[in-house]
Amino acid sequence: MATVIRPTLNLEPSNNEQLLTREWLVTNGLGGYASGTVSNVATRRYHGLLIAALPAPFGRTLMLAHLSEQIRLADNDVVRLGGEEDSAGTLQLYGAEYLTDFWLEMGLPVWRYEIQGAVIEKRIVMPHEQNTVHVNYRLVEGQGPVRLKLMPMVHARSHDAHVNTPLPLPFTLKCVEDRFELQANNELPPLRLQVVGHESAFTMEPRTANEWLYRVEQRRGYAATGRLWRPGYFRITLDHDQPATLIASTESWQSIDVLDPSEAAEMERHRRQRLLTRARPEASRGFGAELVLAADQFLIRPAGRVRDATQAHAAGDDVRTVIAGYHWFTDWGRDTMISLEGLTLMTGRHAEAGYLLRTFAQYVRDGLIPNLFPEGGNDGLYHT
Repeated sequence: MATVIRPTLNLEPSNNEQLLTREWLVTNGLGGYASGTVSNVATRRYHGLLIAALPAPFGRTLMLAHLSEQIRLADNDVVRLGGEEDSAGTLQLYGAEYLTDFWLEMGLPVWRYEIQGAVIEKRIVMPHEQNTVHVNYRLVEGQGPVRLKLMPMVHARSHDAHVNTPLPLPFTLKCVEDRFELQANNELPPLRLQVVGHESAFTMEPRTANEWLYRVEQRRGYAATGRLWRPGYFRITLDHDQPATLIASTESWQSIDVLDPSEAAEMERHRRQRLLTRARPEASRGFGAELVLAADQFLIRPAGRVRDATQAHAAGDDVRTVIAGYHWFTDWGRDTMISLEGLTLMTGRHAEAGYLLRTFAQYVRDGLIPNLFPEGGNDGLYHT
């Protein structure tokens, strides 16, 4: 069995710059992702908990932008976690003094909070090849139960659009038992929300948040303030044998229901372990294992190009491509061919190397492969 070291941040809770500039990324094998800072302050237009990879003409789309979190302890003390920065540049890092550790576990981010004797861990998982994110919470030590309050903040814009893009109001909220659907005032699919756990409840309290500052956008000279919308908040009880998970997805409820959160997390862990097992022995542990898991982020099945997938499946094949870089790049032909050996052959993913070559072979024109596939487009560009 291959083993992976657990890279940690050597966290200094008083070091705001460290909390704001260290970023994490989780991908879904479709080009979609979740990304943010350790402090959970969004500093880029691309930060969010669910950037879904949608079919053309939409492309990658910010759906769940932020999640405000509050913990009510057994003695009724309330602690707010995470952070935000308003348009005046006033930075609030709520609960930073309680954040004692941050690490990657099999490439997935984990936060550890110690709050008055209660130790809570938060994990983020994206089921492979689904536009779905699970935000998992677990009480691992201390007196329980504790009450968790989650306030989802949403938008529905291209991940590449400026942060001041107007909200597609009004949002329509549909509720059936414990399932919630948010439909923006545009043609995008709905955002489906569900909390899985003990004694969960939802309070409808629609509100447009004040303008938030995105400091990296400001530094680069782009529009730097924007608004988000929240439908209300969830409350759920957290105890040693009662974890809690917020699910956000653009998939159908049938797809969401296939796996419960614990099964989804375990399957993703096993998938990542198989990647290490297939890689060269020297890359199955330590820093080499970290690189294998990092390489996995860039190999995708392009969700938006339905024609590619249909043609490949009809021929008994499959379709693959390579994201040239997160967050803003799509798949570029040059970058794909340069990185193909390292991403696939060195990691033991030989079948996917063939998928990649045959995918691009369909697009050869006058001896050229596409320079890039633009966001939300089906056809490649041959301008270099």
